[in-house]
Amino acid sequence: MCSSVPTTDPCAHQWRRQIRDLIDILNRIRVFVVIVLQTIEMKKASGRRSYTSSTALEEVDGGDRGNLSKVAFWHVALGKVLVDGRVVNKAGTQVSDKSIIEIKAEIPKYVCRAGHKLEAAIKEFGIDCDEKVALDSGLSTGGFTDCLLQHGASHVYGVDVGYGQVAEKIRVHERVSVIERTNLRYLTELPQLVDLVTLDLSFISILLVMPAVVKVMKTDSTLITLIKPQFEARRSQVGGGGIVRDPLVHKEVLDRIISGVEQFGFCNKGWIESPIKGAEGNKEFLACFHRIPVQELQPEEAKST
Repeated sequence: MCSSVPTTDPCAHQWRRQIRDLIDILNRIRVFVVIVLQTIEMKKASGRRSYTSSTALEEVDGGDRGNLSKVAFWHVALGKVLVDGRVVNKAGTQVSDKSIIEIKAEIPKYVCRAGHKLEAAIKEFGIDCDEKVALDSGLSTGGFTDCLLQHGASHVYGVDVGYGQVAEKIRVHERVSVIERTNLRYLTELPQLVDLVTLDLSFISILLVMPAVVKVMKTDSTLITLIKPQFEARRSQVGGGGIVRDPLVHKEVLDRIISGVEQFGFCNKGWIESPIKGAEGNKEFLACFHRIPVQELQPEEAKST
């Protein structure tokens, strides 16, 4: 039987969540935005000139042009802008219209860094997402969903308790159904059963949502969950700044969550440490489970499903 798992006080961590969201936005600006330059012509007797601060950049995430000026200043401040091969550190530097302007920026693979976390699990456990219907809970910006789509998922139901955080690219995607203001714990059904579930939850234990998760999964299906010790450990085990540093606590949380999920009729396929830490520096883990057909369950396991 699964015992209740104490979680940290949501109120105590609300400000940390806001900081995490801000860090995600800054990271997206730094790595997401790329390439298109425009030189603004200015009439001067000595010749035509333009300013580096007027350089127009296109934000990859959904083509949103709302923050172009901020993006331009950000790239100059980071030393990402070169004029004729030299780094320009001051926005507003005058340049000739004949100058070669370069911007060193990576084209982002996913709408946020969470996509790289899920990608690591997909590769490690050999998960086939092609033509699979998936549920992604803890949708947030949409990193997991973006990863699922790029790995061939035919449709993704994105569930999140919040509202308005989803990247426009994901929100308008024809293979995505965004379900906001919805607590997964109380989800009763979806338009269809899913082949794959991914969880990236905060402020709630994974075990509390498992009864709802099982209801929307096919008999032969897969679960990949991001395990965040800071939301699974006892309050006394969480250190300053909401960081869990003790490896023994990490192990205790992993063992408890894996064992608890298995009680719902799943077989654990293993776990890995996330290649990217949480925004506050917490170690996180990804665990993979396969749902066991009812006929293969032991009698006591079958009762729990």
